[in-house]
Amino acid sequence: MVEGMLSGLRVVEFGYAWAGPLVGRTMGDLGADVIKVEQDNARGGPVPDDPVLRAALDDWRRGEQVEPTLRASVYPEGQPGAEPWNSSGIYNKHNRNKRGLCANLKTPSGKRIWRRLVEESDVIVDNFSPRGSKSLGIDYETVKRWNPRIISVSCTGYGHTGPFRQRVSYGPVLEAHSGTTSVTGYLEGGPMKMGHAFPDPIGGLHGAFAVLAALWERDETGQGCFVDLSQLQTYTAVAGELVLETSVQGQPQTRGNRSRDGSLQGVYRCRDESPDARESMDMWIAITIEDAAAWGRFKRMVGDERLDDSRFESNAGRFALHDELDALISAWTRDCDRFELAARLQAADITALPVMTNGDLVQSEHLRARGFIVEWDQPGVGTYEYGGSPIHFSERGPAEMRPAPRLGGDNRQICEELGFSDAEIAEFVSDGTLVDTPRLGSRR
Repeated sequence: MVEGMLSGLRVVEFGYAWAGPLVGRTMGDLGADVIKVEQDNARGGPVPDDPVLRAALDDWRRGEQVEPTLRASVYPEGQPGAEPWNSSGIYNKHNRNKRGLCANLKTPSGKRIWRRLVEESDVIVDNFSPRGSKSLGIDYETVKRWNPRIISVSCTGYGHTGPFRQRVSYGPVLEAHSGTTSVTGYLEGGPMKMGHAFPDPIGGLHGAFAVLAALWERDETGQGCFVDLSQLQTYTAVAGELVLETSVQGQPQTRGNRSRDGSLQGVYRCRDESPDARESMDMWIAITIEDAAAWGRFKRMVGDERLDDSRFESNAGRFALHDELDALISAWTRDCDRFELAARLQAADITALPVMTNGDLVQSEHLRARGFIVEWDQPGVGTYEYGGSPIHFSERGPAEMRPAPRLGGDNRQICEELGFSDAEIAEFVSDGTLVDTPRLGSRR
């Protein structure tokens, strides 16, 4: 095992969906011993932490074929396999460099395990609602009685105070609530959700920073602390200029995919690169013209005399006639290869970049040279490539990539480390406190 920046630190993660697991994964990449706790319960748990995987398992539980697009987005080769709770690509990507404990913490045995784990850990991370963490007994008021040095980082949707504190949320809900959805989309259209639930990774990265800051604070004071992180606020801060503009001008920014800082900005269709017309894909290039000098160089490259129209000579004129210019530029780019065109534009000192697909990123020479595309052999799944750690340290090697834990795969090892005897562990298994397979019931 590679010695990491946080080696010797134990983090207990109660993560759901993306935000919480990202906090734990970042700590694991930095060398911490991250124990991911999956909750079992008497009503058919344990419940996997990924909502997409939950939906797939609902189909699987009923004996139905998992919906094809869901299958492709979750499972390698689109096949759930014999243990779909262990083969989700999304889950395995989010939970590398962790160990897995699956237990019902509400039973008497589960409470014993939980208290001892708290006593021997440094950090607890969750992204449940305040009500959920209190119900499970992982809230700061509970755990600090057992370990005054414990750090609790709670990445809720709305925070632990205020009138919305008990609301639960998902990334798309927070995206809408933050106001960013209202300014995303086309000028003539309605609000548009972005492709991913961006509040989750933004909240997760803030949560990882909060853990490091809290550890620094503990080193100074010797005391643990509680960090109340609102994902609504972390995401709203990303779009701070929207809040600032409204506070200064008294009205919100209008919708539209155009920058008022430059004189021309757009995404333009390029030549389809697919060898099979039946599987054609839209290809695009992003171009920004920042000033009059760049506009002059761009006109010469395009070679279309219609761009010499005097109406286009000023930044204000180009912005006012953006639609007309977009049509002329699109007529030029549509027969061009996006990579070749971007290289030509960049050589002329014009800001441009191909719109990359997921496949482009996986095959990216740059990302591979930096060691970002990594692979590991996930037990029961096989060897696949994943996105790695974006953080590099000059005096240490790259982050170690260890497979995600199988459900409850480290139950025994963790309980042994906590000082429980073989007889006690056997009791935990027999009374249903420790499990490693969902109780899904019979399938039709």
